Amino acid sequence: MASEGIRFLDTDSNHGKFNMAADYYIARHWLDKPTFRVYRWDPYCVSLGYHQELNEINAELCKARGFDIVRRETGGRAVFHSEELTYSMVIPKGSYFYSDSILEVYNKISTVLVNALKASGIKEADLKKGKAPDFKELYKEKLSSVCFSSTSTYEVVIGDKKLVGSAQKRLKESVLQHGSIIVGEKHLELIDLLNIEDRLKTRFKEITKSKTATISEIIEINDNNTFYNTLKNELKNSLSAEFGETVEEISLSKKDLLEINEIESYFNL
Repeated sequence: MASEGIRFLDTDSNHGKFNMAADYYIARHWLDKPTFRVYRWDPYCVSLGYHQELNEINAELCKARGFDIVRRETGGRAVFHSEELTYSMVIPKGSYFYSDSILEVYNKISTVLVNALKASGIKEADLKKGKAPDFKELYKEKLSSVCFSSTSTYEVVIGDKKLVGSAQKRLKESVLQHGSIIVGEKHLELIDLLNIEDRLKTRFKEITKSKTATISEIIEINDNNTFYNTLKNELKNSLSAEFGETVEEISLSKKDLLEINEIESYFNL
């Protein structure tokens, strides 16, 4: 079968609505070949799953601390995007990497992440294979508001702790998967932002910490930008090795940016 190549896009730091709008745009307009994107968040931002209620989050406290709130178009629960590298991958239906199997796509992308993390010094990174949790039961629990409170199948872990939280959405012409690679511990601040009783917050933070791993626990990071660039480059190498394709780094055009800016209003809350 003919080679198609993979685009690699680094949009670095942007506000939450731009980040979500860029994923939305790419998943609907860049349909000739797969695209892998890396990005960060400025200011820090809480993203809610598509069906999650806004009242689960203390919006006034987020505003007071200078944090954005956006809604993802993927499902799952709340994530506090802070000390992390976020990735997204769009695979068009016309690509021969597309699969109707959700787990097959998860597995392939997760393998890319694991190999890139190992090459960046996180040798303990591994791929969890197992039975997905019963989300119907899980969502009855108050702690289910937190994405990193549970581990599903084909997720990137260190031991039994989740290192990368991912979500996937099937669209008419493509599949979108995006997720957070946790670098520091600031993601735990999400517990403070939940609309739950104060007496529960300390316990929930302890539970979430016991279920999550961070890169800074494994290796010393003296400069976040240096590590970001290291991991970014290893992701490109890993994509090429796993998919057997040439990976071309590109930038957004002025037209792309204009259209993404117009889409941002979709993600207002």
